[in-house]
Amino acid sequence: MDASLSPTAFFSPSKAKQQRAQAQDWAHVEAWLFNKYRGRSIPPFERNEATLSALLALAAANERADEETELLRKVQEEALKELDETETAEGDAEILRAVSANLTPEGSQSLDALAGLTVALDAPSPNPETLAHTLIDIHTTSHRLSRHLTDLSTTSAYLEAEHTSLLAQLDLLTTCPAFTAPPALPRETAAWTRQTKQLRAKVREYEDRLTNLPSAAAGADGLSSASMQRIAEMEEEVLGARERVLELEARVRAFEGLPQDREKARGAVREKERELEELKKRRDGLFEGLVGG
Repeated sequence: MDASLSPTAFFSPSKAKQQRAQAQDWAHVEAWLFNKYRGRSIPPFERNEATLSALLALAAANERADEETELLRKVQEEALKELDETETAEGDAEILRAVSANLTPEGSQSLDALAGLTVALDAPSPNPETLAHTLIDIHTTSHRLSRHLTDLSTTSAYLEAEHTSLLAQLDLLTTCPAFTAPPALPRETAAWTRQTKQLRAKVREYEDRLTNLPSAAAGADGLSSASMQRIAEMEEEVLGARERVLELEARVRAFEGLPQDREKARGAVREKERELEELKKRRDGLFEGLVGG
């Protein structure tokens, strides 16, 4: 809750706004008085609207007077500075006229050349040693920038060549039929998955039947040769079915991770082909390094 608001202000938005404005004005007045009475206590006074208006007007007039005083001080400082510069410039001009009047044509030409070089190099002083250091710095910077430019040109050429090579590889992967997934791949994958499930069920059935054979044989007087032959055939069927399941599972695993969409599947195949090419390049580079070493 705002302590500056009276109880009636909670039922009148305009009254609350007015009291907040008065609180801000009093805060401004108190800050101004505290600044004026530094280290001293502020004299007590009655707090009402008339006193607030008078103090606000006094504070505003005092601040304007301070601003005018500061502005006058700055103007006086600028005037003194310009006066000093004018006197210095007049003295320098007199010296320059005296020197120019007593210079030979060659000396005047040399002085002009020295001044022009100083301006061109943006040197702080026409001292020959300073100009020499400036020229050396400029030459060093120029050489360093030239070397950087050469390196950047080489890098740019390499990147251009790599870009061209990648575009060619992309075109090959896009247009070459060898990298195109067969149209019937999704259908064949679904068929292989379905056959794998069916064969797994048969394998479990045959395994259960083989497990129950000893108990069935124990309750019978004996097995005929035909029954033994049938058991052997069933065992061979189980082994064949198991091999078929393993073969189908291996073929299905080869396509694991491929999207159902044909274009996305082609993109995944091309990405694997690209990784294979990178591995081949690394292998060839390592082999060449071993042979060269």
